[in-house]
Amino acid sequence: MQRNKHIPFLSIIVPAYNVEDYIRECVDSILAQSFTDFELLLVDDGSVDSTGEICDHYAQNDARVRVIHKENGGLVSARKAGLAEAAGEYAAYVDGDDWVARDMFEKLCGCAAAQNTDIVIADFFIASPEEKSGTTQNMRAGRYSKKELIRKVYPHMLCKGEYFSFGFWPHVWAKVFKRELLGAVQMQVDENIKLGEDAACFYPVLLAADNICYLKEQYLYYYRIRSDSISHSVKKTFYAEEILRLLNGMNVQFNKYAEWQDILHGQLCLYACYMFENMISACLNFKTLFFSKSFQRQLSVIKTSSAGQAMIAYCAKCRTSSRAKRILRVIAEEGLLPKINLYLFHLYEKVPLINRAVSILWNRVCLPCYPTPSKRQRTK
Repeated sequence: MQRNKHIPFLSIIVPAYNVEDYIRECVDSILAQSFTDFELLLVDDGSVDSTGEICDHYAQNDARVRVIHKENGGLVSARKAGLAEAAGEYAAYVDGDDWVARDMFEKLCGCAAAQNTDIVIADFFIASPEEKSGTTQNMRAGRYSKKELIRKVYPHMLCKGEYFSFGFWPHVWAKVFKRELLGAVQMQVDENIKLGEDAACFYPVLLAADNICYLKEQYLYYYRIRSDSISHSVKKTFYAEEILRLLNGMNVQFNKYAEWQDILHGQLCLYACYMFENMISACLNFKTLFFSKSFQRQLSVIKTSSAGQAMIAYCAKCRTSSRAKRILRVIAEEGLLPKINLYLFHLYEKVPLINRAVSILWNRVCLPCYPTPSKRQRTK
């Protein structure tokens, strides 16, 4: 699959910010690929550690490597900078603290060339210091035409099942994209989005694609869980405005497809419910729920937003989790009762002794009050 050296088949873009402890493993895994027709663009996003110097060292020793140094602007900004310099027919992202299997791009690019697809998707490992676990997409393997995307993927791409499981995970890594298709969406993503940067790009690209291919149970990417990672630290404050910025950006992209509006509206509402549930659940305690003015302001921000109103109206008609139903009620209604209901449910979920006590009470006190039906009654 060797092409003109000035026009590589694949451009691999690695945004890197203060990852001096991980960048070598990441870059080494890429340079060791069995597939060789690629250029590697390392984007140093204003790192204040030695990340930039490490990237420069690789560029000095391998002609496939180029380094872009820029002021810190965040992940979206770094991805745009890399994509603007990319020359390949296809493009791929690898985060600077992750690494990839040696045959990852051979398999992804081989499928892209053979099937002439806009996107090729693989599965991935979630890797922590203690273990690694394989994660798959909730879709069947194989190639999807545009008709199949409309019928089988778009109604489930963000939420498949009752509540809540991604159809296709939102990550832009562990995938290859036709560069022009990716660029048309990525360059429009708001650089102020600091939460859900991948979702803001991937799902609109998926909507624009004419066909895709999914390599199910091909675990080719290693996503590193870091205790010091901002994206994995438990947020102690609320961030409704960040979620709304993400939802509004996605809604602008989704509105381009009027013929699928009912499907996409429902998907986005369920995703909004999932995001707000995670935000509130992470900070759920007695003091916050009943006395925090900041929490109350956040509820008001959600309730008065167009995205929040659409979410409440849509999800009221859907089957969602018991926790989600209670959180939606707290957002939609004023007064103590919804908060008391949510807090008691929180205790029931989180405190094993209370959970056990409720079970014992039901089995020993409540259950005997209900007469056991006779054999004749049971067979009617």
